[in-house]
Amino acid sequence: MQHKRNGVSATQRARAALRRLARWGFRRRRIAADHLLRGVCSGIGTAAVGLAVVWFQSHH
Repeated sequence: MQHKRNGVSATQRARAALRRLARWGFRRRRIAADHLLRGVCSGIGTAAVGLAVVWFQSHH
């Protein structure tokens, strides 16, 4: 049994949300790429600092 809001199923709402997200990405590829690059760099930096801390703690 699917729950419906305003006659629209949850699956239809989810698909519509994914389509809106895809359209946003296509319209704003540069912004999306910048956000992705920023996130990747942040993750790499966090991992590097974490590994440095673990290495430092194990050697002192």
